[in-house]
Amino acid sequence: MDFDLTADEHAFRDEVCAFLTAELTEAVWRTERDPDEQGQWRREFTKAFRRKLGAAGYIGMGWPAAYGGGGKSRVYQTIFAEEMEYHRAPGLDRSITYVPNALLAFGTDAQKAEFLPRIARGELSWFVGYSEPEAGSDLANLKARAVPDGSDFVVTGQKAFSSEAHMAEYCWLAARTGPVSPKHRGISMFIVDMQSPGIRIDRYPTLAGWTHHAVYFDAVRVPDAHLVGEIDRGWSVIMGAIDFERAALAAPGLVAFQLDRLLAHAREQGRLDDPVLGDQLARLATEAEGARLMSYWIASLHAHGEMPQFETSMAVLCKRETARLFDAAGLEMLGAFAPLRAGSPGACFDGDIEAEYRDHLYFQFAAGGFDITRNVIAHRGLGLPR
Repeated sequence: MDFDLTADEHAFRDEVCAFLTAELTEAVWRTERDPDEQGQWRREFTKAFRRKLGAAGYIGMGWPAAYGGGGKSRVYQTIFAEEMEYHRAPGLDRSITYVPNALLAFGTDAQKAEFLPRIARGELSWFVGYSEPEAGSDLANLKARAVPDGSDFVVTGQKAFSSEAHMAEYCWLAARTGPVSPKHRGISMFIVDMQSPGIRIDRYPTLAGWTHHAVYFDAVRVPDAHLVGEIDRGWSVIMGAIDFERAALAAPGLVAFQLDRLLAHAREQGRLDDPVLGDQLARLATEAEGARLMSYWIASLHAHGEMPQFETSMAVLCKRETARLFDAAGLEMLGAFAPLRAGSPGACFDGDIEAEYRDHLYFQFAAGGFDITRNVIAHRGLGLPR
């Protein structure tokens, strides 16, 4: 089995790395980070940078050329995502990863033609309207309603934990269309224009220091041309889209960056000869390599036309648990300096390790969470009973 990339794939990685290094200079890092949103880039810079990615042809490298893509294999998308994570670049989110892949899999020809070329150019931002106050881990318990009315559906309800809804032009929305059906039936998927009348967005702070959003839909009209898949059969669309989501979230760039940062710090402190620290770093390097191989395994399955299911859960669990190991190891290495936040005298890495530890707490419950992901692997992968 050959685990290496082809010469063309290596060249593509070098190209993306050079692009990101040139664009995200030290001056950009100083001026374009949002002072009110811990670790986040400014909204307008993120949108402009996404358009630069589109102009360079990096978005949708693995999509058909007919829809503005590069016509390459999904491996190229994984390379791109890995480098974006490693360089902590803005714009790597659902807007250019799993929403367009879900559209490719489940959208109509008209929907693909309408949205995918614009996504490939970096023109559109999306948020995912899944979770609600009473429908998080039990997503099928959602209560938002979509009622047919002529050639439209009328959507009423609330969505919670709506990441970056304030930046979005469109929402990938799950709503109930069959109110008397069993809860896993009677759900449909829609594309909602966020400029539609009747939409309100609230903001609230998180422990990580950035802002989350709740979105309210009050009799919002959605044309039936923006129904994705069949009416009342949205659960299968959601499950397929979540598999694309987990594949995207498994990108290994974050853990590769965390490893290199700790190695550089240990080298600067003259601690690489410390046998205890060396053993810890070797174990972390092994975990990081495992996360990388899992991610590229998923990419290879996609490249061969397969639709991995439980495998994507394995990949994202491996990546996120590894990231949490690095978070804890980073705080341990910094010792008494670990709790110092950005701007504090003596803060290492400008407080990034402390901020990431708080930020990555959501890994344990968002997009399925660790325990639910294990249940998916057990049931769908190993055939164990519920």
